[in-house]
Amino acid sequence: MFARKRVIPSTPLHQPDLRARRFLLFAVLLAQLANVTSINPIIAAIGLFMTVIAALVKTPPRHFLWRAGSLAITLAIGVLVFFTYGKLFGRDAGVALLFVFGPLKILEARSTRDLMVAWGLGLMLFVASFFENLGLIAAIMVPPIIVVYIAALRLFDARADEPDATSLTGHLKAAGAHTLMGIPLAAMLFILFPRATAPLWGMRDPTTAQTGLSEEMQPGQIAKLIQSKETAFRAEFEGRKPTRQALYWRGPVLRQFDGLTWSVGDRFERGEFITPTPEDMANESLTYTVTAERLDTRWLPVLEVPIALPTGPAVESTAFHTDAQQIGVRRASNGATAYRVLSFARSSYPGAAPSANGAELGTGPRAWNPRARELAVKLTAENPDPRERIKALLTLFNREEFFYTLNPPLYSDGAKRSSAIDSFLFDGRRGFCEHYANATAFVLRASGIPSRVVTGYQGGEWAPGGHMIVRQSDAHAWVEAWIGGNWFRIDPTAAVAPNRVELGVEQALPETERMFVNTRGWFNSAQLSAWWDEANFGYTKWVIGFDRDRQKQLLRDLGLGDMNPLSALGWMLIAVSVSGGVVGLGWWWLNRRGERDTEPAVRVWRALRKRLIRAGLPVDHHDTVSVAMQRAIERWPQYRNAFESFAKHYNAARFSAASQQHSDREVSANTGAVQALKTSVREIPFARRLRKIGLAHATNAINATKTTSTLRQL
Repeated sequence: MFARKRVIPSTPLHQPDLRARRFLLFAVLLAQLANVTSINPIIAAIGLFMTVIAALVKTPPRHFLWRAGSLAITLAIGVLVFFTYGKLFGRDAGVALLFVFGPLKILEARSTRDLMVAWGLGLMLFVASFFENLGLIAAIMVPPIIVVYIAALRLFDARADEPDATSLTGHLKAAGAHTLMGIPLAAMLFILFPRATAPLWGMRDPTTAQTGLSEEMQPGQIAKLIQSKETAFRAEFEGRKPTRQALYWRGPVLRQFDGLTWSVGDRFERGEFITPTPEDMANESLTYTVTAERLDTRWLPVLEVPIALPTGPAVESTAFHTDAQQIGVRRASNGATAYRVLSFARSSYPGAAPSANGAELGTGPRAWNPRARELAVKLTAENPDPRERIKALLTLFNREEFFYTLNPPLYSDGAKRSSAIDSFLFDGRRGFCEHYANATAFVLRASGIPSRVVTGYQGGEWAPGGHMIVRQSDAHAWVEAWIGGNWFRIDPTAAVAPNRVELGVEQALPETERMFVNTRGWFNSAQLSAWWDEANFGYTKWVIGFDRDRQKQLLRDLGLGDMNPLSALGWMLIAVSVSGGVVGLGWWWLNRRGERDTEPAVRVWRALRKRLIRAGLPVDHHDTVSVAMQRAIERWPQYRNAFESFAKHYNAARFSAASQQHSDREVSANTGAVQALKTSVREIPFARRLRKIGLAHATNAINATKTTSTLRQL
């Protein structure tokens, strides 16, 4: 009853060659290596294993069982990621999924479209590596990775069996040229585009593990941190610079004590700043800018004692001040942060008296650390004056055999929580700064002196560029005690190892332990380390920390300080136009340079092929000149002679000199054929004219068909 419709097979999708598939796999592998340290080891091993399998498989299997197996693996990976990270949506879980799904997609890819999906997954995976690594090395790796991914794009549409297929080296060179031409535009947009209130670089999941100071301290915690050579932050001072003894960078202040762990606590009071006199401002004030790649807590490191809230886009709307002279932010940025601070280099400041039941006097149950309590009673009896009592305790640390070391004994494993301080003071006597701060605060509290532990950084290294580098190895802990209406800084470590404050932690440690905090790298060369630090600081300051204030400063230096938003938009449009013109000229020059190495006849044919394609004639790369000219004659029969002449002279120019050695007569004949070829091209109209003629010819054919059909019906 109904005629069965004939199904015409669709044109098969273009299948890229094995070279394109494996090069894309190499690009995805680079993205995997950039994230391998931040992925769960089991998931990382599975992802790398799938990469190896995808490299061994030459063509994607089409069997149903294979496709079912791929689906099962995908579901299993999703379940594993969910149980590992507790969710499927989020930064860490998303990176883990990309780590495995990239090679899986390449394994089943059958067309350019499939490879484009895998290309996007790999590029997203590489971008995700910036959440963990914001250093200069990661930035240096960006251009090569971009070149690799652009070359992969070029390989998707290139067949190895085509006569004009470009070599892998040629694709890489072209991708490098594309990258270089895009740099000027990217740089101008980076400088002129309006900045947010805080940089978007380095935003991390707040649930991830972090390095650096935290809001809790246990014995041994800072000793582990101090072995890190990473830079915590950098400080640029304006005018007056502090002395080495004044370099106490205040961080979290710990009040709560449970016998083993000191913590910030859940509650803290808002405080008031010191009211300075004009003489104090003139003689003591320090103005400096802190630049950190990332902050690990909500407490900003500042020199003791701050006298105003910090300024800067990253902190201006979230900063607050506590009664412990801390500067905190309501929302940690987890990224590059820069802020400007005003401080006094003082070891004391006024404060209200702590309450009798406050956290500053808590020592836990009476049964905890009985020998330390007896020491507190003895010191109180011998020194009724709190100041003398503190001096006596520090003298005890200085004169008796106490040692400053990174490898102290384990004084508490949880079960010995009630005797950890006793074990340190009377048995081991070997510890790091947190051990001495822990014991000092406990003894002072037991003697009736309110006290608390302050964690932060002590010291810093002056870089050749004039700024100060504070590393994680400068992490430190000290004590504050309240006496007569003021909080006084007490550093028991300075009593045990005076070189810790005077010369730094490296000089205070035994020679056998100095290697663990040696900050020099690159063949132990101080000069190379200094150069590298300078480069890192410039990158952190002007790229990672390029916020609104830095942008204003740069535009001011360029003479554009008074630029309003409308002017900024105009400059951006000018920048885009100029950069586009430069890129266009560069592209044209590169194409012309590549054409010079091509045979003259081939150059003429490529130009004509582009003209015919723009005129609407389908010409594939694998079509010969004779086939293309025959199609052109069918479309534009009035130019038959020109098309036939072009095919004749092209074949003569290309194939009359096939041997490697030519006589002068043969070279002259080949040159004449090329000239005849160019003459034939001049007889063929431009694309617009050909398109109009083709449309008119098609319209006439349709009208003739309609007329014939009407006559038949009549």
